[in-house]
Amino acid sequence: MSASGTKMWTFTLAFILTFSLPFTLSIEVKEPPTIGIVGGGIGGTSTAYFLRQLFGNDAKIDIFEKRHIGGRLATLTMGDHQFEARGTLIHPKNMYMVNFTRLLGLEQLQVGGGTFGIFDGSSMRVTSSKYSLVTMAKLFWRYGMDIYNIDSWINEKLLSKFMRIYDIQRAGHAYTTVPDLIGAMDPAFVSYMKKSIKFVMKTAGFGDKFIDEMVMAALRTNYGQNTEVPGFVGAVCLAGVQPGLWAVKGGNKQVPQKLVAEAKAQVLQGTVMSVQLLQYQDKTYRVEYVDAEKKERHKDYDIVIIATPLHDEMSEIDFEDFPSPIENFPQKFHKLTATFVEGTPNSNYYGIDNAEEVPIEILTCNDTILLNSQGKKEDVLGNPANVYKVFSNIPPSEENIKQMFTSKKDIRMFSMMAYPEYSTVGEELPPFVLHDSLYYLNGIELAASAMEMSSIAGKNVALLAYNHWHGNLDKIDEPYLDPVSEKDKTEL
Repeated sequence: MSASGTKMWTFTLAFILTFSLPFTLSIEVKEPPTIGIVGGGIGGTSTAYFLRQLFGNDAKIDIFEKRHIGGRLATLTMGDHQFEARGTLIHPKNMYMVNFTRLLGLEQLQVGGGTFGIFDGSSMRVTSSKYSLVTMAKLFWRYGMDIYNIDSWINEKLLSKFMRIYDIQRAGHAYTTVPDLIGAMDPAFVSYMKKSIKFVMKTAGFGDKFIDEMVMAALRTNYGQNTEVPGFVGAVCLAGVQPGLWAVKGGNKQVPQKLVAEAKAQVLQGTVMSVQLLQYQDKTYRVEYVDAEKKERHKDYDIVIIATPLHDEMSEIDFEDFPSPIENFPQKFHKLTATFVEGTPNSNYYGIDNAEEVPIEILTCNDTILLNSQGKKEDVLGNPANVYKVFSNIPPSEENIKQMFTSKKDIRMFSMMAYPEYSTVGEELPPFVLHDSLYYLNGIELAASAMEMSSIAGKNVALLAYNHWHGNLDKIDEPYLDPVSEKDKTEL
């Protein structure tokens, strides 16, 4: 090789070593984050599970829970039986809950069925029969084609578009606001959030009688509210009275309990008092809490996720040292009471002469009366029991129970701030992002409250945290265009 050629190769090698090598070595491999989740209900635990799937085994995940894992998924004990107190039913197309149940080795328990009636406060508007053909004839006589059209409306206008979210989330896309997440399923759903379910269904061609009786009855038994709720939550509610509903054998609360272990998350028993934004430190946030022994403690995190409602009467968490104040959101929650009565219903209370003709499930279509619904319940294992669950917006008095039941052996009452007070007017829905690396899950409830909705929000927040952490901004608030196969919807 000539001298000039040698010099050229020497210059080239020096150039590579001087300019290329430092850039190669400066590529940063980001360490897995430390993550604190406030709230151990289905939303918080599903978020923990999805975070583990995304960040891998090295991420540190803590869950703060002041009572018990499961949150508002709770059971009530009467004698030798346990009954679902809230979060009772799961739709067969709720893919996350279906997949969680399979993944965690749990068993589905079919629920519902049996006779039903709609009570207006003085008499039964309509009752079903133990013979399905007789029931359909009675419903057709009263509601006409509405009783046939409702299934296709739910399946084609709601569920087929709702299920698009599984494709979107499987592709890694996430959204910073609730309307953007709902709109990703179908833009029409966003407009549903600003119009009452009564308006939406009348526009779709359904009659007043069907809306005022069947739809009202569904809303009162599920949410304790009426047909003035927004169309989106109303549609979700109607899906919750379709055939094929199920629960987890042994109690739905097992899902969040077992998700904690699957997520390899540490549970910290205690009440979170504050989340502080740290300045010029290794971690971003400090979570201060009072543990089970009433001792004040704190832990620092890269990412914090709030998975409990930030509303008055439900949260006292302070957010400290943020450039803009973070306060509780103004929307109100709706209090419901579940009263479990071991006894015999009074048929005369419902305007029924023969006690044997009292329907197993009684729904109501009058929002001025005490009763939302009453139903005879099996326990969480599917065993029969002479126990009736009475839903009401206020606790029934002793005199109320005496009127409803001719005999009673045992009574248990369970009150809860169960759902938001749904309205088509008022404040904007809370965002999923409160500050950099600070996320809020429960804004989804103000669109619709259900176990599957919380799991969808959990996946969305997990994807937001992951995409922000790794700078995948093309996966945030961007349209999703390429659907995956139907088979892939069964994969988490």
